[in-house]
Amino acid sequence: MTDSGWDGKPVFPEIPLVGAAAGSAARRMELSLLDAMTLDDLLELGECPGDAAASLVMAALFAGLEEGSLCLDLDPVRFCRRVPEGLREEVAAALVDFEEKLAAGRYRRLVAEEANAYRPLVLDTSAGRRLLYFHKYHVHERRLKKRMGAFLGSPAGALAPDPQLDAWIEEIHSKPLVVRLGADSIPLRRDPRQVQAVRLAMRSPLSVISGGPGTGKTSLLVNLLRCLVRAGVPVPEIVLGAPTGRAAQRMTEAVRSSVRSIHRPSSADTGLLDLQGSTLHKLLGYRPFYHAFTYRNTNPLPASVVVVDEVSMVDVVMMDHFLQAVDPERTRLVLMGDKNQLPSVEAGAVFAEMIPDGERESRFSRHLVVLEKVYRSGGSLLELAGQARRGDFPPVKPVSFAKAMSGDPDEWTFVEAAGPDRWEARLRRWADHYYRESAGGGEGGYPALIAEAGRMPPESLSFTEAGAALLERIFATIERARILTLLRGGPYGCTAVNARIAGHLIPLLDPSASGRRPVFSGAPILVTRNDYGRGLFNGDVGVLIRDPDGVCRAYFRRAGGTVDFPVDLLPSWEPAFAMTVHKSQGSEFDDVLLALPDDENNRLLTREIVYTGITRARKRVIFHGTEPVLRKALEKKIQRESGLMW
Repeated sequence: MTDSGWDGKPVFPEIPLVGAAAGSAARRMELSLLDAMTLDDLLELGECPGDAAASLVMAALFAGLEEGSLCLDLDPVRFCRRVPEGLREEVAAALVDFEEKLAAGRYRRLVAEEANAYRPLVLDTSAGRRLLYFHKYHVHERRLKKRMGAFLGSPAGALAPDPQLDAWIEEIHSKPLVVRLGADSIPLRRDPRQVQAVRLAMRSPLSVISGGPGTGKTSLLVNLLRCLVRAGVPVPEIVLGAPTGRAAQRMTEAVRSSVRSIHRPSSADTGLLDLQGSTLHKLLGYRPFYHAFTYRNTNPLPASVVVVDEVSMVDVVMMDHFLQAVDPERTRLVLMGDKNQLPSVEAGAVFAEMIPDGERESRFSRHLVVLEKVYRSGGSLLELAGQARRGDFPPVKPVSFAKAMSGDPDEWTFVEAAGPDRWEARLRRWADHYYRESAGGGEGGYPALIAEAGRMPPESLSFTEAGAALLERIFATIERARILTLLRGGPYGCTAVNARIAGHLIPLLDPSASGRRPVFSGAPILVTRNDYGRGLFNGDVGVLIRDPDGVCRAYFRRAGGTVDFPVDLLPSWEPAFAMTVHKSQGSEFDDVLLALPDDENNRLLTREIVYTGITRARKRVIFHGTEPVLRKALEKKIQRESGLMW
């Protein structure tokens, strides 16, 4: 199998697992050994083994898929932009050779030029472009495109006449019925764009709503649901979905906390307390043994309204499966997210493609509302996020790590990377500041909170007022700050960062802990696999606490309380002192340390990942790295090829 060198690039073993042409192309495009072997197999299947032109073009297709593209545009200029600069001349010549052989029928066993003919690759020219796909992604894109067209052409009308809808909007913003925000119970402001989005969703079979942090997507969701039930939509026929378990849980918590904030809720409002968000897989009834879904085009979801949040995280394959299960003739669909956030880990950028980007119009323009007004306090970080989104970043002035740690609220700072030893020392300083010192933890700091929790039996910690208050202080402490990384591996990846911080804190928080696994009292953890039986979901953050009997238990926040499980009964998990930016989507922390990699050519460096990292912070952002790496990230905008909107 393949391995990776210190720079993260693939290292091929010196054994003849792949042919010369496939191996050479794979090395040039920095593919994994598995991709190289697959490429070699496809050349054999296509009866063109050893073909250098086909090898390079297919290697570029593999590389594009790794970066999230569904296809490659064979226009020479666009095609060459997708490959490393040093290879462009060679690849351009290979593309000419490939096109000539394709026209001559040399690749008839490899490339289908008709949509319904099965070959490993498909060349789609239906929109006047020459787009090369792997067969699987072409099928999913075509199906999704057709389903989207069905929603755009659906005859479904408004749920209520305009005067009635206007009356409901006035009602839910009245003093006794308005949603109230925060500990200070501040009445929700009436925002024209949010009202426009509610109107759209009540009138149209499809609504696309995009907004960044603080623009009120959660408030909009709740008020939309309140109008829906007033229009006679039964609560059991409203479905809330999200790509991850944690995002689904947040939808549940947001609806319940908002309804409970209303001074005199109506019976229609209180009925919404029964709503519960679910992952898309759970909603569709995923059957792992068959790798299939219960709900599909022949057995659609029995729902009148489906609302999906964090749609930017949904890839094209999952979006296709999901929309096949939603009947446009009976179900209203609302898609919500932030178009500027990172797209899905897997191929496709479906949500972003629905929204015009200045270079092209969108078929969804009449079904789209973009929330722009930000209600979150503080302006410096919001302005910085906007600059990152545009690639127009302010001058960087490095400061010491100590100064960065003591920064004022609504402030960002930049700390110059200075080698592994200094990085490790800075991690210890971070851990001391947030998990050892008294700030945020009261007298004695976080260790005192964990020690007190460890003296309480689990039933007291979970079900008494004193225990609930103690757990709330513990969660408030661990959610104050997070280190966000672009990578999992390497010195600046979350795996190494978590190990170093855990090693520093174990003697302080839980001296009795032993073994290689990071199981110790006080450790924040991140669930990485859904466990529907226990109600634990990918993305859930909990905290480990060793009880008086020496059993380490994991506690998780839930609406109205907490749940706990012995650590041995948990689904897969990892420490959460640090997490990747991808994993952090949907979460917010007071302070964020964004650890940049040391390789300015790393493919994950994009302005979207910087933007997403910044927008996870409510108060402070510390960038740690080098200015060339940061500038390189801001220069690169994610551009995923597809034919979805053409």
